[in-house]
Amino acid sequence: MKLTILGNNGPYPAPGGACSGYLLESDSGDTCILIDCGTGALANLMASGALDRLDAVVLSHLHYDHMSDLLPMQYAIQFHPRKHPLPVYAPLTPEPVRALLESAPCYDLWPCEDATVGEMKLSFNPARHPVETFAVAVRCDGARFVFTGDSNTDALVELFCEGADLLLADAGLSAADWKPTAPHYSAALCGQLAKNTRAKRLLLTHFNPKDDPDALLQEAREFFPAAERAVIGDIHYI
Repeated sequence: MKLTILGNNGPYPAPGGACSGYLLESDSGDTCILIDCGTGALANLMASGALDRLDAVVLSHLHYDHMSDLLPMQYAIQFHPRKHPLPVYAPLTPEPVRALLESAPCYDLWPCEDATVGEMKLSFNPARHPVETFAVAVRCDGARFVFTGDSNTDALVELFCEGADLLLADAGLSAADWKPTAPHYSAALCGQLAKNTRAKRLLLTHFNPKDDPDALLQEAREFFPAAERAVIGDIHYI
């Protein structure tokens, strides 16, 4: 699989940046899904030329920094018509936010339940966050990609991440800012998660613009020395 980083910030974009957005393609190029589409991610999706090739969108949750660019995407689709509505896998709540997507005729909404999209097998696991949120796993081309979504420490999420070939993890907090009731992992906890679950690779994302992502990377590397950080435009092969 090929992963392209379209956005790596949260809960708002850094200057010139973009919030959560990850383009995942099969080795053959025949299957292409978008995981999350936060503020600014659509522009980077358009630059990639992948809008017309999308087979589905997966939304880990319905906070705006993970889904807001699906609202203007409906206009982009009007100018790039599809034969069939674009499948969107999304949580059922918060209902007022989901209703914004349900009102767009270009989308075909589905719950976050195990599914097959082309060559990819999708699976979901509830995560710890203030709204209904899911960690997402994708199996394809003999590899397993896992995205934690926004979460904090959780035994079931840890089991779900076990043995990932690439673990994309929510490093939304520094160790100094983290607490047990926080809505995000710290970067250090991401490192521990990757170590504990024997992930082959760890990629940090969801950086708060107030934080130095290189400093967060160093926190993660104390536990997982090979940790990397997601950089917009970078491509990772899984």
